[in-house]
Amino acid sequence: MDTECFLCRSSSGGNNLRWQDRPLWLDPRAGFVIPGIGGLSPGYVLVAPLEHHINLCQSASILGGSFLSFISDALVYLEERLGVLTFWEHGAPLDQTRPSAACIDHAHLHVAAGNWDLPEPPQASSFPSLRDALVAEAAVLSRDGYLLLGWSGGNVHVGADTMVSQYYRREWARLTGNPDHWDYLIAEDSDITAATIRLLHPPIAPGA
Repeated sequence: MDTECFLCRSSSGGNNLRWQDRPLWLDPRAGFVIPGIGGLSPGYVLVAPLEHHINLCQSASILGGSFLSFISDALVYLEERLGVLTFWEHGAPLDQTRPSAACIDHAHLHVAAGNWDLPEPPQASSFPSLRDALVAEAAVLSRDGYLLLGWSGGNVHVGADTMVSQYYRREWARLTGNPDHWDYLIAEDSDITAATIRLLHPPIAPGA
């Protein structure tokens, strides 16, 4: 665990976490789901491995089937609660001094409710599922970094890193009509984060 990493801290599930950093789903064997800070619309979450790896391909290579099953199950659950999903990863390279679309070095999948028309990564290859994308040429992808993009029920595209920080958040912000809100720290809206939590953990009605 990296004590400086907010995702590592969130993976503990401790009571001392900020409300927006508490896991919505914690699988003690493999990974967790938390609200995504800086969501541009309700239904934005991060899916991450418990262990600190720099990208999801590395996680899949090291953790194997337990992590791949977890992330598949998480997407099924999220689609049941939120409807059609758009998901992406800014896969960080091994060389952490190199410019990258990734802004933190703990692997995570961004998941946003809705069918967002984000551009495919440059020089992309397509795979029938996220599992297939993460295990194909994992060693090469983990070394060089990459962009990954997919939608519910569609192919998953993996291509070259644009080396533009938070690349797909920039594109998402453009589609929402708020192009200046791409940085997750600047864009944080506690009302949107709270709405995401309610979508996934609706309050229990009195007497239910």
